[in-house]
Amino acid sequence: MAKVEVNMHTCAKKHIIEVTMNDEGNLDVKITTNCPHVQEYADKLKEITLEDVTSFAGSKVVDPDIRATLSVPCLVPNAVFDAAWIEVGMLSKNLCNQAHNNEIILDGQE
Repeated sequence: MAKVEVNMHTCAKKHIIEVTMNDEGNLDVKITTNCPHVQEYADKLKEITLEDVTSFAGSKVVDPDIRATLSVPCLVPNAVFDAAWIEVGMLSKNLCNQAHNNEIILDGQE
C-alpha cells in the first residue's frame, strides 16, 4: 500500500490517498478527505488500471466526468498518480521518503 497526503492550504482541506494493488492486477484507490467535492471524486474512482496511471490520455484519474466536482488546481488527481506510481514501483519509495514532499509555492505578488 502506498499513501500520499495532500494539504490544500488554499481551501483548508486535507486528503489522504491510499493505493493498493489488488489480486486482479488493478489498483484500489481509497481517499479520506474533509472535502465533499473530493469525496464525490473518490466515490467515482475506487479502482484504476495500470493503463490509467501510465497514460494521461484516456486516464480514469483525470477523466472530465469523474473529476467534474474538483476545481482545476486541486492536487488530488496528481496525488493519485503519485501513490499509484509508488505502489507499482515506478516511483522509488526510498526517494519519496528522502524527498518527503513536492511543493508548489504560491506567490500572489506582482
